[in-house]
Amino acid sequence: MSNDLEKSLRKAMNRKYETPTLEATEAMTKKHRPPAVETNEATDDNEILSIGESSAESKAKMDIGDEQEADKRKKRDRPLKLFGWLCMAVFVVSLMLSPVSSVDTSEAAQNALVEKVSTSLPAGTVLLSSDQNIGRQDYTIVHNYEQKDTRIWVWDYAAEDGDYVQVLVNGAPAGDAFMIKHKPVEITVPAAGEVQIKGIRDGGGGITYAVRYDLNGTNYFNSAPEGQFNTYTLVKE
Repeated sequence: MSNDLEKSLRKAMNRKYETPTLEATEAMTKKHRPPAVETNEATDDNEILSIGESSAESKAKMDIGDEQEADKRKKRDRPLKLFGWLCMAVFVVSLMLSPVSSVDTSEAAQNALVEKVSTSLPAGTVLLSSDQNIGRQDYTIVHNYEQKDTRIWVWDYAAEDGDYVQVLVNGAPAGDAFMIKHKPVEITVPAAGEVQIKGIRDGGGGITYAVRYDLNGTNYFNSAPEGQFNTYTLVKE
């Protein structure tokens, strides 16, 4: 009896201190493994997805902001562009409508250059493309004009180069000095007395001018050096 009891005790002690097998170890590891690893991996995936979504939303907002800013710039620049096109259109139209003075090469114009006087050419006739010294001369104009005052027109019959003249009546200025161009300037003067046209500033090549008197319908082509003048003595019959 004692021998059987001793054997039972030995078997129980051997089972207690027996080394676990590999299968038993793996089973116990799986049984006691904490589920935190899977939870952490799922959390990391969710965080990555959230970051990606936030980046996409931020980029979309930036794109929308850029588009809005571009639209604002377009709206702000549109009036300036329209104004620029309007200015260009006005400039082109003004060029098209501006009269272009051309040199008159007719026989009457050639005679006017020689005689320095013409009754057939209109006021504003251009005889030369550049200034030439054709001499200067005073005139006495005898007429039977009935009005007390008459009109004269003064213009540059050669190149528009910045020549300035001044009209005087009986030695007194009839107005300020002005630059003569191909377009005639109209001035009212007495029908009797002395009308003088004085050279004020030479734009280059000499001060060449023409004057037309309404009282006899005649053009006079003349020149006046700076500080000097031509005298037209008007005598009523």
